[in-house]
Amino acid sequence: MPKVLESFIPRPLAGERHELHIRQSPESVWRALNTLSPGDLPLVGMLMGIRSLPAKGAAAFANEAPSMINTMIRRGWFQLADEPQRYVVLGSISQFWRLRSENHRRSCPPERFRDYTLPGFAKSASVFEVIPAGEGTLLRTETWISADDATARRRMLAYWRLIRPFSGAIRRLMLHAIAKKAATS
Repeated sequence: MPKVLESFIPRPLAGERHELHIRQSPESVWRALNTLSPGDLPLVGMLMGIRSLPAKGAAAFANEAPSMINTMIRRGWFQLADEPQRYVVLGSISQFWRLRSENHRRSCPPERFRDYTLPGFAKSASVFEVIPAGEGTLLRTETWISADDATARRRMLAYWRLIRPFSGAIRRLMLHAIAKKAATS
């Protein structure tokens, strides 16, 4: 299968991928992905709450949308694509490196995301994929980033170097929580 993110960020500056084989059906994993809530991830709530401290306070994360995907959308991401039971792609356009990046978000229709440019801004696209694999499912998340002008590229790469370990930890925690939820549903 071609990489879903290539449709949205054809030349990424950087990215990360995490995956986990889960011994549950793709349907169970998809359901768990779409019902995983912030309350299922207290440590993730703390990490994301730290990012929100200037605006909301760390406890605000736990009271957000009923699913992690909806929480991401409420925090400025928007859905770029989805194929039910297979994948969902979320995108964001922002000055991520700013302390209050939520005040510097932009949006565009999904069909314009690939070619959307705005000096001083960067883009991020993330996919959650559910892939049938033998007697189970491979759950994969991948994130790519890009920026079009030199200043935004430099700032985004500096931010990415700082945030990537935490982003990776959050993604791995999410994968394991989805696996646990799929096993109990």
